[in-house]
Amino acid sequence: MRRKLLYALIALTATAAVTVPAIASASHSDAAKKHKISTKTGPRGPHGPRGPAGANGKPGATGAAGSNGTNGSLGGNGSSGTNGSAGSNGSAGSNGAAGASGVSFLRTVLVSPTANTQAANGALLVTAITGLTGVNAGNPVLVLVEPGVYDIGSTALSLPSHVDLQGSGQDTTTVIGEGSLTLNAAASTQIRYLTVSDTNGSGSATAISTGGGLLDVSANATGTSAATAVLANAPSMPIVNVTAAATTSAALSSAAAISTVNTVIVQGGSFTAQDGAVSGQAAALFAQNATSVNGATLQASGGSGAYPVFLGGTSQLVKIIASTLSGSGGLFVPTGDTLDIGGSEIPGVISGVTGTVHCPDDWLAAYSTTSTNCN
Repeated sequence: MRRKLLYALIALTATAAVTVPAIASASHSDAAKKHKISTKTGPRGPHGPRGPAGANGKPGATGAAGSNGTNGSLGGNGSSGTNGSAGSNGSAGSNGAAGASGVSFLRTVLVSPTANTQAANGALLVTAITGLTGVNAGNPVLVLVEPGVYDIGSTALSLPSHVDLQGSGQDTTTVIGEGSLTLNAAASTQIRYLTVSDTNGSGSATAISTGGGLLDVSANATGTSAATAVLANAPSMPIVNVTAAATTSAALSSAAAISTVNTVIVQGGSFTAQDGAVSGQAAALFAQNATSVNGATLQASGGSGAYPVFLGGTSQLVKIIASTLSGSGGLFVPTGDTLDIGGSEIPGVISGVTGTVHCPDDWLAAYSTTSTNCN
């Protein structure tokens, strides 16, 4: 457009140049006539300077929208937001299938020390035994006692026939009492794998009185006037591997580790009696009826007489084999009784022998020989 304007300006200038001479020549018409006027266009002059820019025209109409571009690549994951508050608990699910049956016993009663005191545990033991029903030779029962101390107080606990009382070991299961007797077992019973103690500060004390058998048991009795660790009252089974100790302290008292009332078989074990009073007596074995001892230790001390063997029956025979006997009182065998000792260590002292004694192959503590009459 600027170029067109320039061309128009040039043409106007050229026209003016022609017109002015034409006017001037009017007064000189005659001269003009004399000369012929040329109307031929001269050569194009040079471009003039560019004029100023014109005003912007009105904006044109908006064109149609272009097609959408392709999607850009996904941006990276933003940082995790804070945890929301916990939701409410859901409803309880249905019960699962029943588990397998636990261990059950048919003829065993389990006693556990679930109480807070020894006395309360003792009450549990008493209840378990006194509550037994229907027990007989065809339906015997085992009372199994877990490790613990069971104090039954001053009232003796009676073990019925055809009931065995079993602890968890002499070092872990203990039954204690504070009366004249702790445990009284009937015939056809066995007490095993536990310790029984009786302590009576105002009278006699007996740990176990049994008409049955004992196996791997410790029995301890401490009394003032008298003490008996084991009273074998017509036992129906042997006394096996029993550790028994009896102790007294009052004047004229007596201590017996084991006292045999009827025929008794003793296998192994250790039996110790001690009397702390000068006027008292102690006997490791106080045999009131026929008794057989094999592989045991019989030891007595204290008092006015300490006898490893003291016979107190009438016309009875006591046999001791492969055992160790010690006590300053020696052997006591009254008239009518017979004591046979074989293959054993004997004290070599005869304190009160009016009956019969035989020691054919025994020896003294220093392994010196002894006579056949035990001297």
